[in-house]
Amino acid sequence: MSLITLGLAQIKVGEAAPDGVMPTDMKKIGKTYRDTAKIIQDAADVTEHFEEGKSAPEVRKKQKKIPKVTFSIMDADVQTLIDYIGGTNVGTEQAPKWGFDGDEIVANKAILIETEQGLDFEIPNGDIEAVVNADVSAKGIFLIDFTVTPMAVTSGKAIRAIPKAPSLVVTPSSLSFTSAADTTGKTITASSVGNVTYAAAPSDVEWLTVTRAAKVVTVKVSANLNSESRTANVTIIADGKTAIVPVTQAGTGA
Repeated sequence: MSLITLGLAQIKVGEAAPDGVMPTDMKKIGKTYRDTAKIIQDAADVTEHFEEGKSAPEVRKKQKKIPKVTFSIMDADVQTLIDYIGGTNVGTEQAPKWGFDGDEIVANKAILIETEQGLDFEIPNGDIEAVVNADVSAKGIFLIDFTVTPMAVTSGKAIRAIPKAPSLVVTPSSLSFTSAADTTGKTITASSVGNVTYAAAPSDVEWLTVTRAAKVVTVKVSANLNSESRTANVTIIADGKTAIVPVTQAGTGA
């Protein structure tokens, strides 16, 4: 069956997997700048051999090149610069400051490109080259440009394209909380044949507690003491289908 692949939903990153098995704990890398995400495969290197006096080759050998992923993010903070360009925090935890002298090594990462429809793309072991692209004029913006090169893995392929799984229908499709802690929680019900097999928020979201029982997922929140609201996604899987439920908690200023 043919597929039309279009649109970017998000780019997620996790620990590199040289064994070829994509990690289960992945998070959004940042806000991808509009119209910058591309998967490009350069033309192959070609060697041709000719009989004397002939214009058509007798032998033509092609060495194909691996597709590369390029994109830019627009919301880089100090930790983003450290993680992907290199460097260290030369400030404090409370007042971070990026320090860079050019000889730092950046670790490989697993990359998941989620599209709006069609095919998603996995890179278990990606070499990341990230560079600053900052236009600090009045109409400019600070960007980090990424080039991800798939590296060899011990099992499977260096880059894979996977048809998107059908979405799981859940009710409600989003949750909202006040700034106060809610230890009772709110529930999400999956319209599935089997029970929910997975329900969780990203591991770095400590203010959410997610539990599951049969087809029901319960979400609880701790108090938000900040003035700004906060949002995280809860991933729910049942019948091999996935639903992403955004959870928003108001800040004290709401």
